[in-house]
Amino acid sequence: MSGTSLDGLDIAHAAFDFSNPDQIRFQLIHCQTYPLPPSIFEKLSNIFDQTAAAIFELDQELARFYAVCIEQFLHDFKIDRKDISAIASHGQTIFHQPEKGYTTQIGSGLTLNYLTKIPVIDQFRQLDVSAGGQGAPLVPLGDQLLFSGNAEGFLNLGGFANISTSINNRSLAYDICPANLPMNLWMQEIEKDYDKDGQMARSGQINQKVLQEVLSMSFFQKNGPKSLGTEWLKLNYLPLFNSCSLPDKLRTHLELLKIVCNQEFQRLNLKSVYITGGGALNTFLIDLIRKEFNGELIVPDTAFINYKEALIFAFLGARFLRNETTTIAAVTGAPNALRTGVLHDYQSSIR
Repeated sequence: MSGTSLDGLDIAHAAFDFSNPDQIRFQLIHCQTYPLPPSIFEKLSNIFDQTAAAIFELDQELARFYAVCIEQFLHDFKIDRKDISAIASHGQTIFHQPEKGYTTQIGSGLTLNYLTKIPVIDQFRQLDVSAGGQGAPLVPLGDQLLFSGNAEGFLNLGGFANISTSINNRSLAYDICPANLPMNLWMQEIEKDYDKDGQMARSGQINQKVLQEVLSMSFFQKNGPKSLGTEWLKLNYLPLFNSCSLPDKLRTHLELLKIVCNQEFQRLNLKSVYITGGGALNTFLIDLIRKEFNGELIVPDTAFINYKEALIFAFLGARFLRNETTTIAAVTGAPNALRTGVLHDYQSSIR
């Protein structure tokens, strides 16, 4: 799993027991994050400046990087590749405009399959978009079937923030706000990867004018299903902060996150929320949300904060191999649940 925040490639080695469909058991066996090489990071950070040819080259470059990381992972944890059923590869989202009928994830599954000699399942989103859905979020299926006993709602603070829950046995999930991605982009301007613990944000002031302008944007007035992409962020969101100093950008953005998260908790009548994603490690942000929330905020151990999304994509890959659906129609907005994904298995390992 490589998310929009560009903080690295997360690899999760997981096993699933489907013998009881009402209580699917799982094990997160090993996990590791591999930083993106500077050349790939730079190209992905400036993806809208790349030519079509450069993007096709990056598709292959990313697949080769994934393959190197997987080989290192297998070596370091002494895993026999024959014991791996498949690689479920999310790839790197570079374009996401479901209203125009497309979403694009690169990191060629075909090349990854050839280099690792392990079957690869990728392209988990496009079929849902082709069917009229958002192609996102996909993690709620895992929340529902693997983690439902932990809390009433699930908040993922990745590049974008999304929330999921179940109301009257009906799943509900959608993106709610930019999260780590704008902060990381701003911090990169001073050659830092992120604002550790929200330290710089603590020193900033809330720009109320900017905050109100952002809150009045049409996205925040819509109910789900809805999703965000980097195009929207760069064209519509980031320019509103141009007049702010760096600390004020960070502080105003965190205030927005606090407000939107708590509005959603209240609207969904959540009494407990399980928080994962890199933003769960931002202690200032968690303190801000906790002060406004009357319920219980659950921040799990670091492995689940960092690798829950990778674990769930492994779960989607396992469901794909079992010929089971990998989406929830009520979440993505497609007419029905679909078995999304494309299998690459040139050596015919799977029969």
